[in-house]
Amino acid sequence: MSKTVAKALLILKQFKPGVDDLGASEIGRMLDMDKVIAHRLLKTLAAEEFVVQDPVTRRFRLGPGLISLASHNLREAPIAEVGLPWMLKLRDLCDETLMISVRRGTEVVVVSALESRQAMRVTAAVGDAESLHCTASGKLMLAWGPQALFDQLLLGGLPALTERTIRTPDKLRAEVARAKTQGWASDDEENVMGIRAIAAPIFSRLGEVQACLIVRGPKSRMGDEVLQRIVPELRAAAKAISESFGHPPAA
Repeated sequence: MSKTVAKALLILKQFKPGVDDLGASEIGRMLDMDKVIAHRLLKTLAAEEFVVQDPVTRRFRLGPGLISLASHNLREAPIAEVGLPWMLKLRDLCDETLMISVRRGTEVVVVSALESRQAMRVTAAVGDAESLHCTASGKLMLAWGPQALFDQLLLGGLPALTERTIRTPDKLRAEVARAKTQGWASDDEENVMGIRAIAAPIFSRLGEVQACLIVRGPKSRMGDEVLQRIVPELRAAAKAISESFGHPPAA
């Protein structure tokens, strides 16, 4: 093994459990390595997305490139663990709150949350539960779920959480159909006034929607132009996570 490769691997090994990010100087001290060499190796690793650099703090953390490298093992890993590097990357892009949600009955439940670093932000916590009919992720669950799920939801009614919540089955069906056609869904103040969200599906190996990747933030910052920029990145991240779990890339 070349000395350069060995040094790069040593750098990656410094990102241990409980270590969120590291600076080039810090890594240099830890490994008794010149700061310039450490920074150059980190930049090389960043080019392959093995690490990513925070544009504000200039510190590094593990990146999504490691997921594709070890995808055969990651298929058995918890979805929150697999999705975290992509959530971090998306937060760097938009600095809004990121979540991964799964379905439990007629609700979606947060299994991973990464809040925005901005003072005014949407809060989120693991275990938060919301109805399918008024959330972007819920619409995706309905879009790829069985008809029985839609029927079960209607049995409990479509309560209005805000003045913009969809209240009729026909309108909800149309919204769900649109979400499936475009491959992503939105919640435009339907769950909380002043809050907007977008979601993309995370598929299992069998093609089922096992979870959703979500960006949520104040509507004042998530206008249509911003969504046009974020949606492709969100869908690409959800697709990459899906592939880590064995979903065919071309599907």
